[in-house]
Parts: sequence; C-alpha cells; structure tokens
Amino acid sequence: MILLRITTLVTIFIFAIFAIAASLSPATARIAQNLNTQDMDRSVKPGDDFYRFANGGWLRTVAVPAGQPSYGTSAMLMEQTSERVRDLIQEAAAAKPAIGRVAEKVGAYYASFMDEAAIEARGLTPLANEMATVSMISDKTSLSAYLGTTLNREADGLTANADHIFGVWVNQSFEDSGHYVFHLLQGGLGMPDRDDYVDPSPRMAVLRAQYQSHIAAILKQGGFADSERRAGRILALEIRLARAHAPDADAADVFKQNNPWKRGDFDVKAPGMDWDAYFTSAGVAGQPEFIVWQPSALTGTSALVGGESIDLWKDYLRFHLIEHYASVLPKAVATEDFAFYGTILSGAQQTPDRSKGAITATNGALGQAVGQLYTQRYFPPEAKAKAQAMVADLITAYRSRIANLTWMSAETKKKARAKLDALTIGVGYPDTWIDYSTLEVVRGDAFGNMRRAEAFNRLHNLAKLRQPADPAEWRIDPQAVGAVIVFSPNAEFFTAGILQPPYFDSQGDAASNYGSAGAGIAHEISHSFDELGNIYDSQGRLGRWWTTEDSAKYRAAAARLVTQFDGYCPFSDLCVQGTQVLNENIADLAGLLVAHDAYVLSLQGKTDVVIGGLSGEQRFFLAFAQRWRKAQGETVLRRQIATDNHPPGEYRSDTVRNVESWYKAYEITPGDKLYLKSEDRVEVW
Repeated sequence: MILLRITTLVTIFIFAIFAIAASLSPATARIAQNLNTQDMDRSVKPGDDFYRFANGGWLRTVAVPAGQPSYGTSAMLMEQTSERVRDLIQEAAAAKPAIGRVAEKVGAYYASFMDEAAIEARGLTPLANEMATVSMISDKTSLSAYLGTTLNREADGLTANADHIFGVWVNQSFEDSGHYVFHLLQGGLGMPDRDDYVDPSPRMAVLRAQYQSHIAAILKQGGFADSERRAGRILALEIRLARAHAPDADAADVFKQNNPWKRGDFDVKAPGMDWDAYFTSAGVAGQPEFIVWQPSALTGTSALVGGESIDLWKDYLRFHLIEHYASVLPKAVATEDFAFYGTILSGAQQTPDRSKGAITATNGALGQAVGQLYTQRYFPPEAKAKAQAMVADLITAYRSRIANLTWMSAETKKKARAKLDALTIGVGYPDTWIDYSTLEVVRGDAFGNMRRAEAFNRLHNLAKLRQPADPAEWRIDPQAVGAVIVFSPNAEFFTAGILQPPYFDSQGDAASNYGSAGAGIAHEISHSFDELGNIYDSQGRLGRWWTTEDSAKYRAAAARLVTQFDGYCPFSDLCVQGTQVLNENIADLAGLLVAHDAYVLSLQGKTDVVIGGLSGEQRFFLAFAQRWRKAQGETVLRRQIATDNHPPGEYRSDTVRNVESWYKAYEITPGDKLYLKSEDRVEVW
C-alpha cells in the first residue's frame, strides 16, 4: 500500500540487563541497564563478522519456539507488550473502576466478551431486530438504504477488501491537503482475496467448495432452511462481486487509487444502486466529493445491487450478519467460524484461548482507551520528551545531510527541506485522546457492546469530514508494537509499544538509544525522501518533485549498493538479490548515518562515558547490529531471500561497512574481512 504504510521496517529489540561492576557509580549503573553485552561474542573480530561479534552469544543459546518460523528480539518485545496489555485489561475487568472512566469501559468490554454463559443464554436473539430489518427489504431503494447502514470504518486505507460491500477511509485527498474527504474502498467478499474467487486452479476450486460449506453451516446455525442451495447462490454472487474488484496489485499504484468523483457521478458512472438512499443511511448525504479507489468494483457492485434478485441479496446479508458477529454469538457459531477462517484459511489446529480474542476485541473497540492505560504505566511524559528530543536531533541531522547531497539539484533540495520542515512525527501517544465518554459499555452485553463500539467509531470517523485535515491525527494505537508512515499527509508515528527499553530507554544509554531506535526512526524518515517519497510533496499531495537528473544520479549511487548485497551468499546456491532489497538497504544506510550524526549532536561536544569497556561510539554501532538479530532455519531464510524486500538481518547489520565512524570505533583494518576501501563504500546519503 502506497498511501498508508503500517511498517515492519523498524525492528524492535529486547535487551537483557547487563550487570556492571560495583565500582561504577549508581548513575552509570543505571545507564548500563540497556546494554546487551552478555549476548556478544568477543572471540569474534568485529571487522571479520560484526553481526556475530554483536550477537554470537545470543545466537548460540536462543531457540525458535515451536510453531514459529523464526524468533528474534522483535517477537520477544511483542510477547512482553502483549502480556502487559493483557494484564492491564484484565486488571480493569477485575477492579470494576468508577463508572465512566476509560478503565471501566475497557474492563467491562473485556468482561462481557469473556462472559460465555451470558452469550450462550441469549443465543441468536441479539440478531433478531436486524434480521427483521433485512427481511423487510423489498426493493432496490430499501436494499441500498440497508447497505448504507453497513458502511464501517475500515483499517485506515489498508483494506483491500472491506468487511461490507464498501469501506470508508476518511483522509485528506491526493490533491488537497487542507480537507478530509471520503475515500470509498471495495469490499463485500467473505474470503480474503479476489483471487480466491477467480483463480481456476484445482486448489482454489477446493477452497471455494469449503467456503460454500461454511456458508451453509452458518445459515443452518441461523435456522434457515435449504441452506445448501442458499450457500451456492451466495457464493455465486460473491464470485460476481470479485470479478468486478480491482486486483490487489493495483494497491501498489497510488495513481490508480486517485479517482475523484462528485456526488452526481455515482448515478451516471455506477447505475443500479439508489445512491441517495445509500448515502443518506450512511450518514453522508451532504458529502460533495469522494475518492473512489477501485471504480470497477463500485460500478460492478452497483450493477449487481440493481440487477440481482432481492431474495438473493437478503440471504447474502443474513449470512454476513451472522458471520460478522460470530465472536459474540454462541459457541457453535464461533466454532464454525474458526473451522473455516482459523483452520482452513490459516492452518491453526487449535482454537485459541478466548481471552486472546477478548484482548483483541477490546483493543479493536477501545484502542486509545487501552492506550491511555498502557502509557500511564509504561510510557510517562518524561519518556515522550526524551524521544522527542532524539527526533529533533534526527531532523537537524537530516537537514545537514540534505544540504550536502550530491544527487539532488539545488531546486530539489529546497523542496526536500520544505518537506522535512512540514513533516509531522508523533512519538509515544497522541497529545489529544479520543473521548469515549459517549460510548456506552454494559457488562454482560457483549453483542451490544460490539454494536455500540462500531457505531461510535464510525461516527467519530465520519465527523472528521466536517473538520480541517489534521496531520497529527494518530493512525495507530500507542500500545501497538509498531510505527506508521502516512505519506498523505506528510506524517509518521512511533508508538509507546515500539519505544521500549532497551530499544529505547529514556533513562538509559544515549548511544544505544540512537544506534537502535534512532536508526530505526531515521530509516523511516528516509522513505519520505526516496523514490517512494518522491511521489508526495511536503503536504502529502501527489506530485513528483525530483528532476530526471536527480533520479539518474540517485540510481547510479544506489547501483553500488546492489552490487554489495549481491555478494552476500548464505548458501553456495543462493545469494541476496540486491535489486529486490535496494530500497530498504538505502533506508538502512541513511538511518545509520543520520542517527550517528544525531548521536554526536546530542553529546554537545562532550565525550561519552565508557561502559563495560565500550566507548559511546562502540555502543552505538553495537546497538545497531543487535537490531537485526534473528534465529531462523534454512527453509525460512531461503524463503525470505526469495520473496522479502528486506535482506536477512545479518547483512543489514553489515551496513556499518559503509560508515567511516565504524572503522574508527572498532579499529577496522585492511586485513579484516568486512573492510572496504574508502572508494568502495557506498554514499547515497
């Protein structure tokens, strides 16, 4: 996805605490807690194999947990954060805080989801009112009106197939950065991918037969007779929907997504649906402008609304209504749901503990409420201030780097500086939280809570259409272990979940912070100025701002990095594909260089302390190498090299070969295996 990118480029690490000799001062001992020196292998020369020098001790002892393809510090951090979030939510459920507080709503939502006895006692009666509404659909107008009520907030621009026939993402347009606009996305398929419906292979034919059986089983759970026949007709309808859908590959081309439609265009370009009825019931009757991401899906779906029988659509809606709420319906429904989506589609053999589903559901409904609980305990204001100070140093370093780039023309540098000046970077958590005071959460009413939370989030989303676009709007929950780049607008966000010790420790060693978290943040910032970021201007509007000469010089400089990575061969018959991983390698190099500049700036001319026999410079590069550690078998590594646009961590660690300061810090000499002559070191940034 170009417009919005939830990224795994920033890698997160857990470091065990290193015990420092008692002779050190208390302040130094506290700083040393975010060093990971016990995982090093000092018998390895850093100039021969820096990855194993930094991680050799850890690599000898780590084991990949059963059922996981690989294991690294990122996975470890996710485990820790998941446990923290679980504990916070469960504590809120047990404590029953004062009514109205975010903790009370969080606890009540979780407790209700876990109250299986209450869910079983109610059976399918919570669906009765809406089932009656579906039964009353009698013509195209009432069908269109009902479909409008299903328009939910989707996963902010990432959804290739929305949960209902259309999804909405409210964001600025591709041409106007000042206003929010209604982005309309394709949807309505019960299986994840368009190809699941149109691929003629025998394997996919089997999958479609299994899905049809699942549809029939769900309808039977709902008490509908002749479920097999109905299921066959529903699958046929979804196949017709899928044929109208744009392929997922189109999501890689933002220019195919940018299709501005006026309200009047819908009646002309997409006849069949009663658009007045649809938009009125969706709550956006007065919306004048839209961005239609997949016009073919809109046109095709609308034609099917106008052309297929009302009875078929009613069966389709009944099935999807039960499916949508399966997690808060009796166990028989949830079990059937898991049998298809968990086992057949995902390969899971055992139903996960219900508490995990309850945590996921609570996070989904009350993301920022959980985020408030998380940051109050694990990311205080002083941590945010320290992270913001590091980001400020990174921006200063980028400003200097841009000024000295040899591949950018003077005019392009002006545009790059303007984009850097306009870049919004959020760290930790939002300055203003979502106000959940109007959301009613009732203990013992899991279904009602889900319905009310969906309605609340939908209205919260649509209300933005009446407000100026806000580049500081958070697009990720603070407790998530991750970061997000929103190219339109020009913004990036790094969560409290990712800014954890020792990846980032506000009370810890600055050298390690800058070498790990700093390099990760700087990596992401670089994407706003590379060939991907070249698509968007300083306000996140579409428009290439490099010259043809800039592009040629950039690619010439980058070609040397392709050659460097082509030479990394973990197996005699398999080497890294330098072109495939180029964009991420350039970002790694930019991130390392800029983070080092920022680290030096943070010292304000002073020399950093020596800890555990390591200088600040050495700790900086050590932290960078430890970012990338991962245990994985040969099969997984081969698959990564074949399919991933990120190279294996070992070779990402070797980015240091291109940085003069690393040579000085570890006294690397021409006889060392990683040594590169100065003229062979790649300089893009």
